[in-house]
Amino acid sequence: MIALLATFLSTKTALGPKAAEWIARGAFLALAALALWLAYCWSWDRGRDHERAKWEAAAEHLEDADAAADAEAIDVAHDAQKDIDDGNKRAEDAARGSDDPLAAGIGELRRQGPRQGD
Repeated sequence: MIALLATFLSTKTALGPKAAEWIARGAFLALAALALWLAYCWSWDRGRDHERAKWEAAAEHLEDADAAADAEAIDVAHDAQKDIDDGNKRAEDAARGSDDPLAAGIGELRRQGPRQGD
C-alpha cells in the first residue's frame, strides 16, 4: 500500500520519489494510529458496562434516600407547624381574654418556650 501511494505521489505530483515515500509512510502511520485509537476507544467503552451498572445502582440508591429524607422532612415540618399553630392559638386565647391583648399574647408566647415571642 505504501509503494502504491508513493508511486502515485511521485508520478502525479512534482514530488521526488524520496519525498513521496516519506509522505506515503506518514499517511500509512497516521491511518494505523487512527485505527488503533478507534479500537482502543471502542474496547474501553465496551469494558465499562460493569461501571455503568454500579453508577446506576448508586444513583438509584441516592434517589431512594432522597425520597426518604423528603418524606421525613415533610413529617417534621408538619409537626413543627402543628406546634406553632397550637402556640399561636394559646396566645390568641390569652390575648382575647385580657385588658392588654398585646402583652398577654406575647407573654403567653414567651412562657411556651425559648426563642418564641422574641
